[in-house]
Amino acid sequence: MPIGQETLDGVLQALRERQLRWREALVAGIVPGEARVGRLERRRRDIVAATPDLDLLLAEPSGRLGLVEPLQRPVVPLVEPPGTADWEPAETRRLKRDVEKELPSKFEHLVLCPLSKRQRFLYDEFMSRGQTRNDLASGVYQKIANILMQLRKVCNHPDLFEVRPIVTSFAMERSAIAEFEIKELLVRRRLLQERDEDLLNLDVLGLRFVDHQNTSLIASLETRRLDATSSLPFVSELPGEPPPYDVRIIDGYKELRMYKEQAASVSRWTHIGYLNRLRCIGSPVYSSELIAKTRQCSRPLLPTSIRDPSAHHPNTVLAIRTAIKSYDARSKEMASVVNTFACITPPVVARDLPRRVLAGVEEPVLALSSNVQFDTVLHQPSVKLQIAFPDLSLLQYDCGKLQELARILRERKAGGHRVLIFTQMTRILDILEQFLNFHGYLYLRLDGATRIEDRQYITERFNADARIFCFISSSRSGGVGIK
Repeated sequence: MPIGQETLDGVLQALRERQLRWREALVAGIVPGEARVGRLERRRRDIVAATPDLDLLLAEPSGRLGLVEPLQRPVVPLVEPPGTADWEPAETRRLKRDVEKELPSKFEHLVLCPLSKRQRFLYDEFMSRGQTRNDLASGVYQKIANILMQLRKVCNHPDLFEVRPIVTSFAMERSAIAEFEIKELLVRRRLLQERDEDLLNLDVLGLRFVDHQNTSLIASLETRRLDATSSLPFVSELPGEPPPYDVRIIDGYKELRMYKEQAASVSRWTHIGYLNRLRCIGSPVYSSELIAKTRQCSRPLLPTSIRDPSAHHPNTVLAIRTAIKSYDARSKEMASVVNTFACITPPVVARDLPRRVLAGVEEPVLALSSNVQFDTVLHQPSVKLQIAFPDLSLLQYDCGKLQELARILRERKAGGHRVLIFTQMTRILDILEQFLNFHGYLYLRLDGATRIEDRQYITERFNADARIFCFISSSRSGGVGIK
């Protein structure tokens, strides 16, 4: 009996629906339950009973044989779960060779990264060691493998080979000058035996005008008016012409002697008059009257943070007052400058140096040191000059790979991409964490120390949260808990 067209179309439609359901079940990771299997089995029997010429159809050499063939096989469930639910969850596993066929094609780019200055120095220094040369000459496999591992650390990041040290000053209980204290006292005593003030009087020459400041102008004018230099004897007299030099007779000798004595007396009194006139004509550049009047016309400007708000200053502009800052405000503004340029730590410091420099003023210094807030402003600069931590930017600029990685991450971030970084060394993950924190990128980390129950959560969070830019993982962390 020939097969009708309607019967054939119904069989093909049923087969398509059945295959579609099985594909959806496999993709979703679930299989039909017991009730569903029973319904499919009854459906298969109904289709076979309604098609008496099924043998002719199966024998038909057409391309549709593959669609009708599953009707001859009974529906057997993959899993027989308890209960009466229609769909039960089940885990599907695929072979690696099947998964690799479904993955999209990938592109591998090799980027050559030059070594930084520190990497070149460590590389050359390690290769120039005598121990390294002996190990290479020995030809032992373990020694050569160890050398290659050390060079690999240098190329990955120099901190894996040698961490940058924290620089501190060596503290000495006694300074170097303490050993030469006796000699220093002898040198000072020898130098202080002759003072410059005894050799040269700057006040007489009019070069010490600073001492005349803040003196009364009226008193200086009155002193100039009372100058009696002209009343001194022999001030306006001249010794005259000298007598003829004749010492053969007594009268000639006496006359020459009297002339010399008179000339010496005139010269002495003339010099005394000159000095007296210099002392009397001294006049201050800024007199005490001018300074007092200036102080009356102005008031000292205080910072706005410590001035009395009830005080009224009608003649003071607010912008000028705000320009005057307190010590605390200025220290906060200069904090960035101090952090940037206060980087030279002295190799050695002496604990007794303040006592020797401030000799004679121990009691005022002790009184100030008892106040905790006395040197708060200078605390940060003093600490910066006592201990120096490596700059955070050196983490990137000490490594050629991180310099190139910074450029790549910047481009990928601008393009809206997300990044996966895998490495074989767990210590590199620690360096990558500092690097990503320095640049402000959000990231997640997964390594061998991550618990199994947290691994799936971390991967799901990275897939769900688009704000997380980077995912760093160790290639040796294993695949437990990760699909």
